[in-house]
Amino acid sequence: MLLAVLALPAGAEIYKWTDAQGKVHYGDHFPSSSIPKQFNPLTSKAAETQAEEARRREADRAAHKRMEQEKTREEASRKQAASEEEAHRKAENCQRARGNLELLQRMNTRLTTVDAQGQTRVLDAAARQAEMERAGRAIAENCLN
Repeated sequence: MLLAVLALPAGAEIYKWTDAQGKVHYGDHFPSSSIPKQFNPLTSKAAETQAEEARRREADRAAHKRMEQEKTREEASRKQAASEEEAHRKAENCQRARGNLELLQRMNTRLTTVDAQGQTRVLDAAARQAEMERAGRAIAENCLN
């Protein structure tokens, strides 16, 4: 009989409530001033585990998103640097081609160049015209205006 009496509280409902100061209470009865939530230690532990797992997944998603954003920023920075380097290279080529074209147009004297074998070569009128056309193509390719 003693065992039957001791087992009675085990079947009773357990409630969980928070008071005005934010302190959490557990008990088999609740004060009338608050709205209790029925508390089951077995299901509450599972719910807490699920909630913790959900928080962990959300934190993983947020970390993954930050990593993707960082990769995107790095790629944009890399592209910007490559674009600036290309613009600088084109500006130098433009300046060089304009200087060559101006020299070819102004100079009426005999011009010479050095070929791939290191031999000095005199430019005749046709070669001068070909060099001017080549400089014009370089200007069109590398200059903005």
